[in-house]
Order: sequence, then structure tokens, then C-alpha cells
Amino acid sequence: MTMFRYNSKFFMAFFHDIAMGILSFIVSLALRHSVTQYNFLERIPDLGIKIAIIVAIQSVVFTFFGLYRGVWKFSSTHDLKQIIKAAAVTTIFITTLFYLTNNMLLIPRSSLIMHFCLLVLSIGGGRFLYRMYKESKFKVIGDNTIIIGAGNAGEQLIRDINRYYNDKYKIVGLLDDAKNLKGRSIHGIRVMGKVSQLTQIAKEITISKIFIAIPSATSADLRRIVTICESIEGADVKILPSVEDVIDGHINVSSLRKVKLNDLLGRDPIQLDLNSIGKMLTNKTILVSGAGGSIGSELALQVSKFNPSKLIILDISEYLLYESDRKLRGKFPELEIIPIVADIKNEKRIYSILSKYSVDHIYHAAAYKQVPLMEENAVEAVDTNIMGTYVLAKAAKAAKVKRFVMVSSDKAVNPTSVMGATKRIAEMICQELSDSNTKFTNVRFGNVLGSNGSVIPLFEEQIANGGPVTVTHKDIVRYFMSISEAAQLILQAGSMGYGGEIFVLDMGEPVKIYDLAKKMITLSGLKPFDDIDIKVIGLRTGEKLYEELLATEENTMETPHPSVRVACARNIPEDTIQGALEVVTKSQNLTDNEIKILLKEYLIDYTPQFNRDKEGDQNSTFFQ
Repeated sequence: MTMFRYNSKFFMAFFHDIAMGILSFIVSLALRHSVTQYNFLERIPDLGIKIAIIVAIQSVVFTFFGLYRGVWKFSSTHDLKQIIKAAAVTTIFITTLFYLTNNMLLIPRSSLIMHFCLLVLSIGGGRFLYRMYKESKFKVIGDNTIIIGAGNAGEQLIRDINRYYNDKYKIVGLLDDAKNLKGRSIHGIRVMGKVSQLTQIAKEITISKIFIAIPSATSADLRRIVTICESIEGADVKILPSVEDVIDGHINVSSLRKVKLNDLLGRDPIQLDLNSIGKMLTNKTILVSGAGGSIGSELALQVSKFNPSKLIILDISEYLLYESDRKLRGKFPELEIIPIVADIKNEKRIYSILSKYSVDHIYHAAAYKQVPLMEENAVEAVDTNIMGTYVLAKAAKAAKVKRFVMVSSDKAVNPTSVMGATKRIAEMICQELSDSNTKFTNVRFGNVLGSNGSVIPLFEEQIANGGPVTVTHKDIVRYFMSISEAAQLILQAGSMGYGGEIFVLDMGEPVKIYDLAKKMITLSGLKPFDDIDIKVIGLRTGEKLYEELLATEENTMETPHPSVRVACARNIPEDTIQGALEVVTKSQNLTDNEIKILLKEYLIDYTPQFNRDKEGDQNSTFFQ
């Protein structure tokens, strides 16, 4: 039955076009000979042969150009282009064959040009009239929908809804802040005013759906728009992805998604000094430690874009390394990627890797970073963050690596956690080892949106499970930046300086975590405290109310890049490395709290937070 319907529609279209082709030819002759000469057809010799030639050529050419594969009710400008091409080729072939068969007698050449024009009008017109008829039969009964953005994206979205989702969404209007668009119409949909008028419009019309169709909008614009949208009770707000995600120009309803926190907390795209980064990475052998983690894997991705000769990705986790390797190979199939499972504390193994591959530059992202977890596993933080950094850095110097960039943290500033203290000591090790042969650079920044173990995935999971969302303190604040932005700025900072610096990334304004929790609940289409509760559970051991990017004694100076500043770092003790190694050695047989005291003796700006209830601390001489 389906095949019959398909064949019947094919033949209807075919005979429609044949009839229009014949009619166009006759009308063109009539116009040329003057419609008052009713017997002009009788004077044209072999008219039947001429019509047969037209039918034969048009049938072959129209079929070749695929005019019978399309669906008339979805006719578009693409179909019109194909019709024009097919009509032009048909006219050329008809004219040529008429000349070759002596059939041009009493056929004015201008009539063939007129035939082409009439053929396009009749064939194209028939299809578009049919489309208009089919669209008029749809009764729009869908949800009242407002589209924000009357640009190209908004136009494509309207077109897609009118074609495929007419029964689901009833577009009641457009909103756009461009003054010249107010009162204009796009596909019959009126631009009702500015985005700020949405609240007033919602009082007059019940709005169920709001689609934000501005792929080029900045995060600041989106924050403003989403805040207005959130005031419309019961409205489902969705957004089109960014320009980068719709670069192929294909925008449709299926592209719409829920607003994500990254859309609101992100910042304008950063401009990198591609020349300086390219000189450092292109045709060089690069090693990324911790390449299976959030920052490490993104660093490897960003490095790959600069076409290094070899990219060595190193991690102790087999699975995470496998995943990172798989994704990189999918995106950069021509790049030589060398995945290595290794422990950065294994001195012989690390040195052999650096020597074997003649590594030019290292990005050191391998570290333990979970603050509460490291408070109860202090010896592991000491071993990996301090000893691991020292082993890798020492091997880099021995293997004559040109530059070593260590990924640090804002928690290294006036640390109150084991994680922060060990990262600060790692910074000091890099500062002491830096010289003209191997330049060591530290890059310090805050929290990364969506990274493994960060607060945002935790909140998402808690919301999905029905709550409550847990916040450690109502006033706790944190800095945030996207993973890609952090990785790009690490590359930028790594290409600067003369060695020994601590670069500080511009983290923007701090975000209140309590407000963040409320925002995430709202973005999920739920109401804070009504649908999902927020529970304050108290600060965890080692946790600060706010993070700092600079210590009291540190100031910053500008660099050539506006998002990167260099800290005027404090002087470090001459025996930094010796003291750090003593901390590592002594820590092996100590409890967590004893390690904290040991770190305090070495690092004066560290303020440890103890847990006196931990087993093993009761008889410790440190507490007597």
C-alpha cells in the first residue's frame, strides 16, 4: 500500500510537470505570435514532433536532477534551485535538438527563453502552492511558544517548527532587543518587542515554552535573559547551543536543550596569542601528566590543536588514560599519540620515558585535589603532590626538558588543607629547580566547571535523585572557569616568562555556592525548597569560606595577556627541596593529624585543621 501511494504521487508529479512543460511551450508561442492569432498552432509544422521532443527531454532531465525525489509539502529554496537548473538544461537541449532536426521553423528563439521562464514559474509554483495548501490544513494547537532572538537562528527555528512541529508548538511571537526589528514579521510571526517586555507579555498570554535562539550570546547576556525567563511561572526554557556547536549552520528544534550552568557562568571567548603558543608546541614533543583527569585531558586536547610532533599522555589510571587516548585519536587521527601508564613517583620509569622520547615540554597536571579526601589520606597527598612533582621535575632537568609547567591551585594560597599545603610545596620545588636550561612555571587558578569531583556534578546528581542539595555553608564562595578556558590559559601562561614565576589566571567574580545551588534547581525546572530542599551541612575539614589567588605578601604584575597576571612571589628557603623530602620521608609512618603538624613546621603560612576523633591520634605525643 505504501509503495502504491509512493508510485501514485510520483506519477501525479510527473504528469503535472509534463502538462506544465507542454503548456509553457504553447503559451510562449502564443505570447510571441500574439494571442489574437488563434490559428498560430495550425501554422507550425510538425507540432506533435516538437511536443514529443519536449516531453522526452524534460522527462529525462527532470528525473536526472531529482525533481521527483522531494516531498512537495516540504518544498524549499533548494528545490527551486534544482527546478531552475533542470529548466535551463531542458531548454538548452530542446533548442539544440530543434536546430539539429530542422524543427525551428516558425519557432522564434525568444519563445524558447519565454518557455524557460514559464517552465520555472509553473513547475515551482505548483509545488509551492501545494505546500501552502498542506500547511493551511494544519490547525496550530500546540503550546504557546515565545522565541527570543529574531536573527538567522530564530528564523531557522521558526521554519523547522512550521514544518515538523506545528502540532506541538504555537509560536505566538518573537522578542529581540534590536530596535529596528520591533513590529517586523518573520514567516508571519511578529517581533513583539524587547526581551525585557517578556514579563508584561506573559500577563496577557499564557506562555508554556521559551526558546532562546541566540547562539552568539555572551554569558552576561544569557544571565540577563534567563533571569527574566525564570520569572515566567510554568514556562519551560530551552536554548540553542553556542556558535561553535552550530558552526555547520544546521539549527532545528532537536538542537534545543536545557540551559546549563556553563552557559551562565562561562565568560566571553578568550583571545590567545597563537604565535607564542604555536612556537612552543608545533613540531615539538609534549608530555601531559595526569592526562586522564579533567584538566589533563583538556590540556592534551588543546595541545593537539597546535600539531605537536608527538603527544605523550601519561596517567596512573589505565581506564582514564584509555578514555583520553580514544577521544584524542578520534579527533586527531593523524597525530602521533603515545599513551603511557606510569606512576610519577617512579623515578627510573619517568626518566626513561623523558629520555626515550626527547620530551621538549611538560604540562604537569597529575595530582590529588579532593580537599576532604586528602585530609584523611594525607600521606598520599604528600607522596603524589610533593614527591611526585619532585621526581618528575628532577627527571625533566636531567633529560634537558626545555619547559615544565605545573598546574597549581588557589588552595595553595594561605592553605588550610593538606591538598593546598602540598600544592604550595610543589610550587616551591618548581621555583627552586628553575634555571636557564629548564624553565619551571606554576599556573594558579580556582575551580573548574564540571571537572571530576567538583560541586556541579554533585549538585546535578542530588537534584536528579530528588534532593536535598547539600551546601557546606550559606556564605561559602568559589571562583569558577570552564575547563577549556583553564586549559587554554595554562598554555598561554606556559608560553610566557623566564622561569620560576607563578602565573595567576583571571577567575572573574566569585560565585556564592548557596546561590549556585538555587540556580541549578531552577534550571532543572524545579523550585528551590518546594521541590528540592537545600541543606547546609557545615564546613568540612580543610575547607575555607573563600579562596584566595594571592597570599598577603604577593602582588601581581600585568603580562601581555589580559587574563594572565604574574605573582610577585615570596622568597623561598634555600633548602626548600631538602625540607620537602624530609616531610615526605617522615610522613610515611605518621597519622593524618601528625602529618598536618609536620607540614605546618615546614610551611609557616599553612593553618591545619585537625580531627581529634580519628583513631590513632589519641595516644599521639603531638596532642599531649
